[in-house]
Amino acid sequence: MRVFIVHAHHEPKSFNGALTATAISTLQAEGHEVVVSDLYAMGFDPVSDRRNFRTVKDATYLKQQVEESHATANDGFAHDLRGEIEKVERCDALIFQFPLWWFGLPAILKGWVDKVFAMGRVYGGGKWYEQGAFRGKRALLSMTTGGSESMYDGFGLNPSLDTVVRPIQHGIFWFTGFEPLEPFVAWAPTRASADERAAMLAAYATRLRRLFTDAPVRYPRLAECDDRFRDRSARFMVSWTWLEPPADHPDAARLDDLVRAERELLRTWRRDGLLIERRISTDETRGWLLFRVRDRAQLDAMLSTLPLRAWLAAEVTEVAAE
Repeated sequence: MRVFIVHAHHEPKSFNGALTATAISTLQAEGHEVVVSDLYAMGFDPVSDRRNFRTVKDATYLKQQVEESHATANDGFAHDLRGEIEKVERCDALIFQFPLWWFGLPAILKGWVDKVFAMGRVYGGGKWYEQGAFRGKRALLSMTTGGSESMYDGFGLNPSLDTVVRPIQHGIFWFTGFEPLEPFVAWAPTRASADERAAMLAAYATRLRRLFTDAPVRYPRLAECDDRFRDRSARFMVSWTWLEPPADHPDAARLDDLVRAERELLRTWRRDGLLIERRISTDETRGWLLFRVRDRAQLDAMLSTLPLRAWLAAEVTEVAAE
């Protein structure tokens, strides 16, 4: 398989550099072909203007989408830009390697997206979401942060990581047909010990060996929407109350194992786009789950598989759009 890494860090000896080096060696050892665009080393210019093109549709007014569509029809992209577009088109998986800056992509990487993901060539004319130009390909965010994991867990000072990366995962990858994988995050490597950083690199290598087998994050599809692009899926709020199990219950002795299994199942539902939100009370006796499912029958079937279902008193309410 062909893997294309877009590397966006200006210091070769950085931890981002170590992550890319780990990716190259790991993926090549797995038999994959690896291509890297090191944007800073290439001197990539993130600014979009007429230099993007060798053709001109309207010399009096520069509208990037118009010029992109014209360049698509007339082989009019600048040679270096055409080369980057072709790297994406040839790959089976795309990896963005970058430090999280200002809750988003570094400017050089965002500029790369602005130029490479061109209208006509990459999207437009019915090419979007599951009908996108890059359908069948996978995409992975590999990133470093300055803050700790607890700062991005939804209760910290910062927005949740899912909120931060959704414009990339959904708005760049999934919009163009890529199947986004759960991000790999190296949390605050500059504050980590040498052993901790080594463990991060080892974890990344393990993750990369599953690059083509891990289930992708699932986002809404065009086929699930009406003619106004409103999602036809139903929303249900499930509120539950914990029932203390009797001491002689046959599963009481393995309660900890059941709790772990339930958390893993909820994580899977979250990745699969079925569980939208999860909250639990501070005393862990009550909880709230927001689901996006086909109908109540699907929800009931899912709830019946919860490892702790026998000890939960649940109330289900359908939620309407505001």
